[in-house]
Amino acid sequence: MLFRLRIEELVALVFLLPTTYLTFSAQRYAEQNAMLGARFPGGVVRLGVAAGFLAALGLAMRLAPQARFVRGAREFVPFLACVLIYTNLHDTIGFVNSHDVHQWLDALDRAWFGISPCLWAERFITPRRTELMSLCYASFFALAPSVPLLLLIAGRRQEFRQALLGIVTCFYLGYALYVAFPAAPPRLYLAHDFHLQLKGYPNLMHSLSQRTLELLPADSRAAFPSLHAAVSLLTLLYAWRYLRRWLIVLAPAAVGLWISTIYLRHHYFVDLVAGWMLAPVAVYVGPRIDRWWTRRQQALGYQPALGAGGEVVAPAGRP
Repeated sequence: MLFRLRIEELVALVFLLPTTYLTFSAQRYAEQNAMLGARFPGGVVRLGVAAGFLAALGLAMRLAPQARFVRGAREFVPFLACVLIYTNLHDTIGFVNSHDVHQWLDALDRAWFGISPCLWAERFITPRRTELMSLCYASFFALAPSVPLLLLIAGRRQEFRQALLGIVTCFYLGYALYVAFPAAPPRLYLAHDFHLQLKGYPNLMHSLSQRTLELLPADSRAAFPSLHAAVSLLTLLYAWRYLRRWLIVLAPAAVGLWISTIYLRHHYFVDLVAGWMLAPVAVYVGPRIDRWWTRRQQALGYQPALGAGGEVVAPAGRP
C-alpha cells in the first residue's frame, strides 16, 4: 500500500508519527507544570486535522481513485498536512534536542553588523509599522501555495507537480534542520535587551499584531533556518520559471515578509541567509527524490505518480 503513495504523501506519514508523540508529550508536560495554554490543545487539534486529512485521502483513494474530487484533494492534502505539522514543531523541538544554538546565531549577527539587527530595528517601531509587518508576516500562508495553486487552476499539472514538490521538500528539509540546530528566536533569547514592545492599534481587526503574538509559542526552538525566507524565495524561483507576471506581485510581498521577520523579532539575520540557501537545495533535491521513488514503484509493478519533472514512467512490464 505504501508504494502506491507519492513521495510527499509518504514523507507526511513518516513525520506524522513522531510529531504525534512529541505533541502529546508537550501537552502532558505543560499540564504537569501548570503551563497549559491555548497553543498546546491547539497543537493536538491541528495534528488531528492533519491525520484526518491523510486518512480521508487514503480511504477515498481506495474507494474512488479516479473521482475528480479525489484527484483534486490529493494534490493539496500533502501540503496542508505539511503546514499543520510545521505549526506544531515550535513547541516540541526541545523534547528532541536540548542543545540550543541561538547564542551562536546571535554572535554571528553581531559579528556581521556590530549589533543584533532586531535590536537595531527598534528605532523604527510604531503601531502602524507593527500592524503592517504583522500583515506581511502572516501573508506567508497565502504566498507559499500561490504559484502551485495558479498552475493547477491553469491546468498546467506538470509544472504544478514540480513546484508543489519543491515547496514540500523545502519544508521537510527545514524541519530536519530545526531539530539538528534548535534555536530560540530573538523575541525570546534577547527579551531582556529590548526596550520597546511591539504593539499595534488595539481596535484594528482586534489588533492583528497582538493576536499574532498571542498565538506564538513561548518556548519555540524553530528559528534556524527561516522557512519563511526559504519558501518565499522558492516561490519566487518557481514564479520566475512559470509565472513571470505573478512575480511582479510576489516580489514586494516576499521582501516585506523578510523585513518583518527581523522587525517582529522572529529571526536572526543568519536564519534568513540559511533559508535563502535552502531554497535552491530543495529545487535540486525534490525531483531527484521523486524520480528515485518512482523507480521503486516501477520495480514493484505499481503505477508511478506523475514525476516532478512531468514524466510518467510506465510500470515494469508495460510499454
